[in-house]
Amino acid sequence: MILSDVEPVTLALHSGQWQVHESDARFRVVVTGRRWGKTTLDKAEAVEEFGTPGLVWYLAPTYDMARELMWEPIRALIARDWLASDPNETRMELDTIWGCRFACKSVEHPDRLRGRGPRKIIGDEYQDWKDGQRTWEEVLLPSLLTSHGTALLTGTPKSFNHLYDAFEKGQRGVAGWASWQFQTASAPHINREWLGQMKAEMDLRSYRQEFEASFETMAGRAYYAFSRTHNVAPVTLDPALPACVFFDFNINPATAGIGQVHGDRPVVYREVKIRHAGGEATRASAKRVQELLREVGHIGQVRIYGDATGKSAKTTGPADHAVLKEMFPNAVWCIRSSNPHEKDRVSAVNSVCESMTGAHRLRIDPSCLGLIADLEQVIFADNGELDKKSNTELTHLSDGLGYWIVKDFPTVAPPVRAGAMSLDWL
Repeated sequence: MILSDVEPVTLALHSGQWQVHESDARFRVVVTGRRWGKTTLDKAEAVEEFGTPGLVWYLAPTYDMARELMWEPIRALIARDWLASDPNETRMELDTIWGCRFACKSVEHPDRLRGRGPRKIIGDEYQDWKDGQRTWEEVLLPSLLTSHGTALLTGTPKSFNHLYDAFEKGQRGVAGWASWQFQTASAPHINREWLGQMKAEMDLRSYRQEFEASFETMAGRAYYAFSRTHNVAPVTLDPALPACVFFDFNINPATAGIGQVHGDRPVVYREVKIRHAGGEATRASAKRVQELLREVGHIGQVRIYGDATGKSAKTTGPADHAVLKEMFPNAVWCIRSSNPHEKDRVSAVNSVCESMTGAHRLRIDPSCLGLIADLEQVIFADNGELDKKSNTELTHLSDGLGYWIVKDFPTVAPPVRAGAMSLDWL
């Protein structure tokens, strides 16, 4: 039996996705702007493999991303009579009646992927793979060479890292490789008004990278749109308005910040930076936040933002999230279940510092010396990620600010028009 013998699946594919799908290159690399539809392409490629025996892997940067981006949508998509047995929800594996074993995995621990023989690898968000070059060359490629397998690697630019290196192989005509570069605007389902809004709100370099699929030089200052002239000025806290409290959950120093939204402008009123609090770091910073709010007679709502990884218990004490819920029992919980992309946080902060149209929305009180130092001094490392090693005093306050800004002032969550078509190649 072949897949065309069962009820067809409906997915959203447009001409650019078809162009990639129809290529017979062994290793394909797709570089796109955000929301172009690369993960939809990944799903279509996965479903097509269900009719052929062998092992197929979908790989994402983290376990949670693999579940959210692929496993849950695929489980909802496929017909029950395609399956040879009940799917393994824990391992995120399923077996089809045609002999295909499909598994969703993360590359957080690449050495655990050794010794297998997948006949196809679908690698999503390749730019964010931890140690991506080594994972591909030392772990995955040897397996594919042994199994005579193929690979599709998709992602959005992140400076000139391993995604760029793979993309360049296709551009140079290396045997077996093909690559494509698609801007967000080339996808027919994108709302053009929304895209224009993003252009007005985002800074130039972030817009080119995120929506024009441009490889940008990210060396130098991460928060290059910030300036004391435009973004530093005295801030007062309105006691009746919600207070936006953000944390990074670092141990030394323990950090937090108090912000507020004035109209369409995010403002930062005070920062907290406490040293040598040990296992009580989060409690100490939260206590100081409470004191600062009492000093101004704050009676409004409190909204909590921070690192999603703080939900895990620690050897030094209770989970950071548990501490905050204890100390702010009536607060609105604004911490996401998983962290946004680092570059999304940085882009969101740059966008409120200065947009492409020259709007300067972010205002920081001059007393926030640590946050100002962060925004002026945090740089990108050679791999395109924030440099957290050169100066351990930096990144904590700006990371916390980013969790707030990317949640309340997002720049990459479009209202897209539906545009599905039947995959009659199934």
